[in-house]
Amino acid sequence: MNTIIRTPLQLQQAQADAWVYGLIFCGIALAVAIAIAFLIPFRSDRKDYITRRICFVVIGIILPAGYWLYNMQTIVPKIQNPGFKSMFEETNLYVLLASIGIYFIAGILLMLGFRNTKLGSILGKKKN
Repeated sequence: MNTIIRTPLQLQQAQADAWVYGLIFCGIALAVAIAIAFLIPFRSDRKDYITRRICFVVIGIILPAGYWLYNMQTIVPKIQNPGFKSMFEETNLYVLLASIGIYFIAGILLMLGFRNTKLGSILGKKKN
């Protein structure tokens, strides 16, 4: 989007784009977290799940926050009207919160579904 946002229609399109790309970033973050979880080897002291958990949380915060920052640095300066700018910033915040929430909810559901894998070990030791 290289155009300057001046009309409500352009603003609505920018907001819709923010939602769509935010959810795409959420999916990418989840895929990266799953890949990294499978790349971390099992250790003999059984503390490898802590490393996977830290990576899962860091990825879940960094990638959506990076997209939020991208929007704040590239899209917001292109908005001329201060009211439109405020509306987009609010949308961008909602996208950030929704992306983080969906990431963690979907991640935990995947961990519960694949409990006997490295991804499932992020939740901790399985009770027998």
